[in-house]
This record gives sequence, C-alpha cells and structure tokens, in this order.
Amino acid sequence: MKCLIIKDFLILRGQLKTLLLVAAIWFVISFINGSGLFFMALSVVFSMLLPMNTITSDEKSGFERFAAAMPLPRGALALSRYVVGAACSAVMSLAGIAAAVIIGDDPRETLISAALCFCSALCMLGVMLPLAYRLGVEKARIAMTVAFVVLFLAAALAASELGMEPGEGGAALAVLPLAAIVILAASMSVSLRIYAKKEF
Repeated sequence: MKCLIIKDFLILRGQLKTLLLVAAIWFVISFINGSGLFFMALSVVFSMLLPMNTITSDEKSGFERFAAAMPLPRGALALSRYVVGAACSAVMSLAGIAAAVIIGDDPRETLISAALCFCSALCMLGVMLPLAYRLGVEKARIAMTVAFVVLFLAAALAASELGMEPGEGGAALAVLPLAAIVILAASMSVSLRIYAKKEF
C-alpha cells in the first residue's frame, strides 16, 4: 500500500502551488480576523478535498483498473486514501497551530481547537470516502457539501444552546476522538465491502 500512498502524494505535488495559494489566502483572512481557528478549519476542508482530487485523477487515468491487476489486496487502494486524508489533515492542523502562534492566540485554546478540527476532519473523511466509492466523486461532493453545512449548523446550534464559547471545547474534546475512531472503523469496513464488489 506504500506505493499507492506515494502515488497519491505525487499527484498532490502537482497541485502544490494552488494549495499553497489557498492556504496563504486563508492565513491572511485569519490574521485580519485575529483568530487562528479559521485557518485550522482548513484542515477539515483539505481532508475532504485532497483525497477527492486523487480519486478523480485515478478515475480519469484508468489507474483503478491497473491497480486491480497489481499484486495487492483489492481494498489497498481504498484504504490508502484514508492515510492520505489523515496525513493532509494532520499537516494542516500543525500549520494551524503555527498560524495561531503567529497571530497570538491563547495556547490552550489553540491546542483544543486544533485537536477538535483534526478529529472533525477524520469524521468527515470517514463519511466522504464511502460516498465517493459508492456514488462517484461528483455526487459525493454534493452530498458532502450538504452534510458539512448541516453538521456545522448543528454544532453551532448545540454550542449556542449549551452556552459554550468558541474556546470552550473541553467537553467535545472528550467525545470527538472516540467518535472519529468509531466512524473511521465503520467507514473502512464499508469501503472494503464496496471495493470487494466494484467492477473496473
């Protein structure tokens, strides 16, 4: 599976200039707002966007047919996208911490926010990939956009009802990592079943 992960990162390397430009714009907006949380949220977006880009590239090039003929487990290609998405999210979370330090955010709130964004990214990744494998990239993007908006509004409403401030994520931090683990485990199981039946 290592070769598949390297292949995905080589695909993303071709998009590096665009990704850096997006990150720079988000940092400027975060700096103007005086909060690194906005930049950290980019980890959630990238965890969904970047694996989608690699799937699209594979579909257009016909790589999936080639991969099916390789001496690898059939589900290796499916699982490699989880590694790529989690790695991209981790890198962006660390970059978010660095951005928050530059902006001057509270260190404790910064670490809590980064952890929450990273766990949220893993949850969204776990929802997105089975949809992409089952529905295709374009339909999955629409479904994930709707899901992202709904989850964001639900989280904001819950925080408002509980009287939580943006930096008070201690309660969520106790639950969200467990939720991410459960969602990822279930997601991988579903993805493997989809790939086991998928025809290329």
